[in-house]
Amino acid sequence: MTLTVFSAQIVLAITENVVRVTGLGGSFIGVVTLGVASALPELTTALAGVHHNAHGVSIGTLVGSNITNPLVAIGGGALISTYWAPKPLLYWDLPWETVTGAILWSILWFSKGKLRRLGAFYLIGLYVLYVVLRGMLFITD
Repeated sequence: MTLTVFSAQIVLAITENVVRVTGLGGSFIGVVTLGVASALPELTTALAGVHHNAHGVSIGTLVGSNITNPLVAIGGGALISTYWAPKPLLYWDLPWETVTGAILWSILWFSKGKLRRLGAFYLIGLYVLYVVLRGMLFITD
């Protein structure tokens, strides 16, 4: 835990420097770089679960982290500080997360729980579209 907290301080300092130098919004940097980096452990666990034919572990890890991360992280941050949400989070990120969650649910519902390659490419394409549009519409906070 100490190593994680120490590492987070280093990553935060680097991220603040990138925001200062580039003029990009902190939430944009967080979404694009830190969001992907923080998702890698879940992705690794999900792939290992698929490799070991433990599909429940795979999907549980991904769904659980996507429920836990925003609720606990935002709630925990609000507990220890005065927290304000940047406008891109309110106007773009959370609505996009809601819509894409509904799309994922629809894909899984109509395919009887089986996500095929076409659906997978569609979801990855949605992420790319999200990042591109986020960068065009909400590059700063």
